[in-house]
Order: sequence, then structure tokens, then C-alpha cells
Amino acid sequence: MLYDDRPHPVFIVTQSWRWIVFGVLIWALLIWLDGQQPGYGLVFLGWGVMLLVLIRLVFAAIDRAVRVHRLTDRRIVSRFGILSTVRSEMKLEKVQHLVVVRTLVERIFGIGAVGVSSAGTGNVEIVWRGVERPEQIRAMIQDAVEGVGGRMSGGRQSTAMPVIGLVGGIGSGKSTVARAFEDLGCVVSDSDKSGAKALQSPGVVKELVSWWGEEILDESGAVDRKKVAQIVFRDPEARKKLEGLVHPLIHKARHELIEKARKDGDIRAVIVDAPLLYEAGVDSECDAVVFLQTPKRMRVQRVSEGRGWDESELDRREKAQMGLEQKRDRADYVVANGGPKIELPAQVSRILDEIERNLGER
Repeated sequence: MLYDDRPHPVFIVTQSWRWIVFGVLIWALLIWLDGQQPGYGLVFLGWGVMLLVLIRLVFAAIDRAVRVHRLTDRRIVSRFGILSTVRSEMKLEKVQHLVVVRTLVERIFGIGAVGVSSAGTGNVEIVWRGVERPEQIRAMIQDAVEGVGGRMSGGRQSTAMPVIGLVGGIGSGKSTVARAFEDLGCVVSDSDKSGAKALQSPGVVKELVSWWGEEILDESGAVDRKKVAQIVFRDPEARKKLEGLVHPLIHKARHELIEKARKDGDIRAVIVDAPLLYEAGVDSECDAVVFLQTPKRMRVQRVSEGRGWDESELDRREKAQMGLEQKRDRADYVVANGGPKIELPAQVSRILDEIERNLGER
């Protein structure tokens, strides 16, 4: 992850400045008229106008809160939308034009918009709005694009090894599919294992105890993952705090594994097994994403036998994640993981061959 941010807070003002200016002018005029002609209730109308301005500011604040500007060493991503989410992303090797647009108001406040278009088009396809120091951000993106070009010219060791993400419902069998990829010469980045290791880091333990007390520790003084899970699945804000603490450590471990695999030269792919691949934006680091289509009855049976959960517990935990249909729609490939196990290796081999072929054609 090279950059992960939202518009600058002043974006709220620049998006609403016309409302603010005209609202204040109309309010002042109505207050003055009410003083000249009292009894008509113009003062209340004036405050009604200011209420509309306030609503517009709240709308702009929500708009800022849901926007995401993300740059990895592979892709540039933009996400926005209040009632419906729009996500745009582009692989860095496809970036051809970068533009900076700044209105007069944005110049006054020191922000602007950065637009990105791909090769062969004249249209801006991705826009980062409300960016502080937009010229510097544009230069950062340009450096990342040039870096990708350098890696692509360096041969297989740098780029021909794909990074493949796995997604699916809880109990869909991601570990089984990951092992099938391993049998074909891939290595697996297991975010659960990396997360468990991160939870034993002294700094993380200390921070978690400061949040939730020593009740989250087991008899040996280590973090009890089940107790932490009970907290974060009940409280979305607690989950976000935990992710903000642990995800950077998981990302570091994953990045180190990928770099090691690239230097090795004999690894066919790195398989990313991350429960929150989309939610955490890890898909932006992947060349392809594979969705595991597994019948719910099989998933319920697996979590019942392996974790002691019933169907209601499975449903409760999945509500904290992106919906399965949305995951499938965003994935590049689908593995049917509900049939005979003997069919799984052939599916995985076919998908891996296709991903390698597509990557070689870029």
C-alpha cells in the first residue's frame, strides 16, 4: 500500500461553498426584511434556509467519509457513493494520462482533483477529489506507474508471478483450495495465521489490554482470540479499531512473502487467503480473485464440526462481511467447491493456467 486516504476535510466546504454563500446572503436578506416588515415570519424562513445549508454540509461530510483514494504498487482505486457505492480501479500499467484540476475555490484552500485515464482513451476514468497537494499526489502516482513499467521490463522474476486472492463465505473451504494451489507450485499467504501471530506481538497485546482490559487474556497471558472475536463481532467500531492495529502487520508479512516468492523465481503464484479480502482492500494487491462457490449446508456443517457454531452464528458473523453475491460479482474466477474433491485440482489447475496466460499477455 503506497497511499490510502480520503479527501481533505476542507472538501466539505469546497463542495458546499455556493450553498454557504447564497444561504448566508438569503438569510441576511430575510432577517433584514423581517426587521423592516415584522410579523410576516421572515426570520423563521431565514433560519429555514440556514437549516438547508447545514443539511448540505452534513451531506458533504458523509460524502467525504465514504470516499476512498487508494494506491498500491499494482493498482489505483477510487470508491465513492452514499446511497450506492461506485468503485473504480485501474492497473498501473494501463495508466497513460494524469491530470490535475483545481477550481478557484480549491486553489484558495490548497486542494484539487487528480484525474486518471487509461491508454487508448481520452476520458478521465478515475478521479480523486479534494486531494491536498494534488501536484505532489500526481507525481507520486506517476512514480508508481513508472515503477511498474520498470518491473515489467525486468522479466518473470518481477511481474510474471501472479498474486491470486481467494474469497468466499465462512466455511467455504479456502484452506482446501489454497492447498490445491500449493500442490501446483504456489505459496500461500494465510491472513488468519498472520493475524494470530500479530495478536501475540507485545505491542499489540499492550494496546488491546488498554482498550478492553486484561479479561481478553488467557491464563498464560496471551490474547484469547475467541474473547476478542466476541467483542469485535458485536461492535463494528471495535472491529475497525482492531483492523487498524493488526492489518498493517498482516500486510507487512504478506508483502515480504510476495517479494521473497518473486526473488525465488520458481514459485508459480502467491495465494492470498484473507477472510476480509475485499473489505480490507487487499484485492487491489491481487492480479486475480477467485470466488469459492460452496453450498450453505456444507458450510454450516464445516463450521459446526470445526468451530462449534450453529447456522445462526454463521449468519451473524457473515452479516459483518460483504455479501456473498457481491463477492462473486467482483471476482474474476469461480471454483465450485461443493462437488467431489477429485474435481477440485483440475479446476484449480485450469484457473491458474489461465491467470498465468493472461498475465503474460499484458
